[in-house]
Amino acid sequence: MSFKYLLLALSITSMGQWVTAQEALTGTINLRDAFEAVMQSNPRLRSFPLREETLLGQRESADLNPPLRVNTGIEEFLGTGNLQDFSATEVNIGLSQVIEMGGKRQARLGVANRRLDLLAAEQRVVELDLLGETTQRFIDVVVAQELVEIQGRATEIANQTIELLEPLVAAGRSPQLEQDRAEAARIRAEAAEAMAVAMLESARIRLSAMWSVSEPQFNTVNANLLAIGDPGSLQALLANLDSNPDIAIFASEERLREAELRQANALQKSNIEWSAGVRHLRELNDTAFTVGVSMPLFAGSRAQGQIREAHANLQEVEARRAVTLNRLRGEITSLYQRLNQTISEVSLLQDEVLPRLEGVQEQSRIAYENGTYSYLELISAQQEYLDAELALINSAAAAHKLRAEIERLSGEPLLAR
Repeated sequence: MSFKYLLLALSITSMGQWVTAQEALTGTINLRDAFEAVMQSNPRLRSFPLREETLLGQRESADLNPPLRVNTGIEEFLGTGNLQDFSATEVNIGLSQVIEMGGKRQARLGVANRRLDLLAAEQRVVELDLLGETTQRFIDVVVAQELVEIQGRATEIANQTIELLEPLVAAGRSPQLEQDRAEAARIRAEAAEAMAVAMLESARIRLSAMWSVSEPQFNTVNANLLAIGDPGSLQALLANLDSNPDIAIFASEERLREAELRQANALQKSNIEWSAGVRHLRELNDTAFTVGVSMPLFAGSRAQGQIREAHANLQEVEARRAVTLNRLRGEITSLYQRLNQTISEVSLLQDEVLPRLEGVQEQSRIAYENGTYSYLELISAQQEYLDAELALINSAAAAHKLRAEIERLSGEPLLAR
């Protein structure tokens, strides 16, 4: 399953009632368990609901019509001569409001809605980045588990070698020097095994940190490191590259810039402000209605600067999209070639090299026991087999990481087509 479809499934799952990540992830976990915990608890996702609330407030404000204003005033009082008192005072009471022209309210709403869409696209990019990073750390734990097993087998082989040497040395068929060397090899193997256990603990901590847990409660992860599959179709990945969130986000930003351009164009239409009220003329002891209309001039020329800015912002989005698309094509193609090579290496090690070296190791042990092989030849055969196992684990881990990175960059599952 690709990150894209998995993210949709996790979003649906998150609508249910979840326990805390630390309570949920115990015992043996799989990659989906880790994904669910990350989507629930990673701190990078906590700001998006707050940012959405801010944008919803801005949209609510953008949807408001200009306010209705109450105007009051007193004229012709406390002057000189006949106006030195309040005998000729005029009192005005009125209402006024701006009538927006050119669809300005709809343009504001369009910008607010497009900002919400862009925020959702940004959240999707962050979520997929987190899933990609979680996958990489999950693979590290799987590799660390395999290394612990390999180093454990290395310690077991060292112990078996000592058991093989002890009767030979006691019978005088092998020098004490070889047993001492075998003891030293066992000590090194035990130290390497302890180091592998420490590396596993570190990998577990790094993985659980993705869901904000510093002391992991799970014991192991469940995954088949050697189940790599085939490399899939590069042409299909490149053909569907527009679905990659890093590219799709430009579509959301482009719609925002188009909305801003419409808003700037709407500024070319002058607003009209009307007013109506009542005026009381005390000198005449009479009351009259007043009506007025006002409109600013040269709105079209004053809006040209914002229109020019909006045009440039729109064109700049397309330029950045083209640069990003070209970069992703190059990265995916390069990673795909490396994946092909790594899969071939895994197949060669698993099907050809390891079976041969396993047989060589067993035959070397028998030959040494019969006295036809030297201790150096025995140790060499054992080390070659262990080195090949380590190479297989490292190559398989590299293949999984390459596949995960390709799927993250392309937004598509890397499957045979």
